[in-house]
Amino acid sequence: MNWQHTAYAYPMVFAAVVAAVLSAYAVRFVRRRGRNPTVVSFAVLTAAVSFWTATTAVKLLLVDPGAKLFAYKLLHVGAMTAAPTFFVFALAYTGRRELLDRYVVASLYVVPAVFLVVLFTNPLELGYTGWQLSTVDGVTTLSVTDGPVSVFGLVYGFVLLFLGLGVIGQYALELDRPYRTQATLLLVGMVVPSVVAALELTDTAPLAGGVNLIPASLAVPSVTFGNAVYRYRLLDILPLAYATAGAHSADGLVVLDADEVVVHVNDHVRPLLGTDGPLLGRPASEAVPNYGDLAGDPPTCDVLVEGGRYVELTRIPLDRAGDPLGWVVSVRDVTPRKRYELALESRNDELEVLNRIVRHDIRNDMQLVTAYIDIVLEHEPLSDEARSQLETALRRALNTVDLTDVLGQLMRATNDDERRRALDVGDAVREAVEDVREGYPNAAFTVDDLPPATVFANDLLDSVFVNVLKNAVVHSDRDHPSISVSGAADGERVTVRIADDGPGISDERKSVVFGKGAKGLESPGTGTGLYLVETIVTNFGGTVHIEDNEPRGSVFVIELPLAAVEAAD
Repeated sequence: MNWQHTAYAYPMVFAAVVAAVLSAYAVRFVRRRGRNPTVVSFAVLTAAVSFWTATTAVKLLLVDPGAKLFAYKLLHVGAMTAAPTFFVFALAYTGRRELLDRYVVASLYVVPAVFLVVLFTNPLELGYTGWQLSTVDGVTTLSVTDGPVSVFGLVYGFVLLFLGLGVIGQYALELDRPYRTQATLLLVGMVVPSVVAALELTDTAPLAGGVNLIPASLAVPSVTFGNAVYRYRLLDILPLAYATAGAHSADGLVVLDADEVVVHVNDHVRPLLGTDGPLLGRPASEAVPNYGDLAGDPPTCDVLVEGGRYVELTRIPLDRAGDPLGWVVSVRDVTPRKRYELALESRNDELEVLNRIVRHDIRNDMQLVTAYIDIVLEHEPLSDEARSQLETALRRALNTVDLTDVLGQLMRATNDDERRRALDVGDAVREAVEDVREGYPNAAFTVDDLPPATVFANDLLDSVFVNVLKNAVVHSDRDHPSISVSGAADGERVTVRIADDGPGISDERKSVVFGKGAKGLESPGTGTGLYLVETIVTNFGGTVHIEDNEPRGSVFVIELPLAAVEAAD
């Protein structure tokens, strides 16, 4: 096989080598970080360009006519693959991945496949109508007259090429540096061979006739694509950032590279942060206020910015196949929510102060009042009317003392900061029974053997059982009420049943006795004890309900999740 030497082959060989290196880099990228439409299409595109330019160089260097014609046909495998692949790459790179359905992508290659079949078989001269050798500047070249299918294939390739250029061009206008530079390199790289191809195919000077320089012009995109890959990280961060956070989010978006340097911001960032200064190229610690607070878990924080507004910052990691690429920091205006939270915190602080005043000052004063009333009733001669009035005052004062206790327990029951720990339900029940028994010696309490059962709760667990036991005694119509306590546990919950022999509770009132302020007629209580019970039990993840006792009375059924089950949840 005879060969010839020509300098025209050098740029083709250069383009083939660079494109092969870029394709190998992209394949390695896929293996290390996982498949991604942008990277996969880039790998196929550069491989097609490498094959196209390499076979063109071989065709140019060959002298034998048959070998030249075969190389001519073979180079179109790369050329016809490159056009649809570039369009697929443009769609993937610009985030239009909803268009990359497998059937849509496959349809783009139907025309190239038909073209190649016709070119290699040339039925009815549809691929080419003739060919001849000629000598230009001492170089033997092959001239082929295109058939109708070849012309259609070339037009189809140009349409896809210019569509891809248009998609990337529009995208470049939406980007900030360095990604505008990245997209511009892609455009420049593809425009040069497009112009050369247009001049070659229309026989326009200075490229009319002679050696086909279209493959040689692919040395330009090889250089610009390589620059975009290695200097501006074409395959790394921006398409993934937009796929993760959304290119058109109403929130502010700050894209950081692996060195935590700002590489892109959308239009909402500066107004939200209240800054007009440049952000691109600056370290995140300088560009994003309170950025150091995002290192915690969860990676979010609220920041007060200029104008008395609050923004919520959230840092979202960007990685592919476990390899970190950078971060997206979202910026969201949360001024109404933050102001409400601050007002709520202020209100809670005020309520806490009020709670301390009620429980400390009022309680102390009422205990002093009850003590003096006891002294008067015990040591002073009183008329029946005066004694009755003082006894009424004493009951009311004791009721007020109980009310201050309930108020404090309600404050604690609704406080999420109240520390919880593993507590044994049996111990809590027995302590509650002893506490109530001391205050009500006329009542009889029976406690069955309680199964070992641990729940996540706090000291308010005792209050649940104390309030239910007191309710059973206070509302009894017997001089010597009887209350029995039993318990059972399964694999998930512990159930405590407190049964009394009082008048019972009607079905109509069973659903309302746990309401705030609910109490029966002539009830000496405050109407908040059972409301407190349900509030505490609900906060512990449990339930409480009432059943009828036999032959008379009521049964309060308290169910709580076991500690092991709650921890698993």
